[in-house]
Amino acid sequence: MKGWAFLGDAHLNPYKKGEVWEKFLLFCEDPPEVLVLMGDVFDFWFGFRDTSSLEALYGGLEEAFLALKKARTRLIFLEGNHDFGLNSKLFGLEVVSYRWEAVLDLEGLKVYLAHGDRASGFPHNLPCLFLKNPFSQALIRAFGAKVVLPIGFWWAGRSSRRDRSPEVAFRLRDYALKKLARGFDAVIMGHSHRPECLRFELNGRPVVYLNVGSFSEGYFGVFRAGSFGLEKI
Repeated sequence: MKGWAFLGDAHLNPYKKGEVWEKFLLFCEDPPEVLVLMGDVFDFWFGFRDTSSLEALYGGLEEAFLALKKARTRLIFLEGNHDFGLNSKLFGLEVVSYRWEAVLDLEGLKVYLAHGDRASGFPHNLPCLFLKNPFSQALIRAFGAKVVLPIGFWWAGRSSRRDRSPEVAFRLRDYALKKLARGFDAVIMGHSHRPECLRFELNGRPVVYLNVGSFSEGYFGVFRAGSFGLEKI
């Protein structure tokens, strides 16, 4: 696959593999040059000092990450509210991760990226503000994987349903508009599970708001030949 791909909200769960697991493996058979994981790719993942227990649980994905490594795909990870506190590697593949947001230059376009959990506003952003603060993450590491993982997967199943409300999608759209008004050419987010690619003019210049939707439904974003879009696998 040529260009960039933006994939999020797959909510890959080793206890409920289903169709999305196969979709992810299929997607990685033709890797993009750059893959931006937009958060909540995993139903639960935390950067413990030793991630071997998580990698064992998600062991069926190892071949997908091996395909990315062989293709020399550059991997960027925007942490979500289900996968956070990441280390510098996933299944041996180097990854550049951002806790909240990133600003990138794509062929001269100024692009803002975020999962969207913090941008969803009160009270939807409370879980991520709690889970991503340094004190909470220190506690999670202290308890360790054996204690945290059962709780994490239980919580993840309840949380993902709340992310899909129409109100969250509206708030993300409003947040994106404010970023575009401040000079960004494109804003890319996820979190709402609602795919959108809105192109319009703002103060005489073309801008784009791209929400990558949910990969659990097959949606992902792309950037090729200077243009953003949505595709479905």
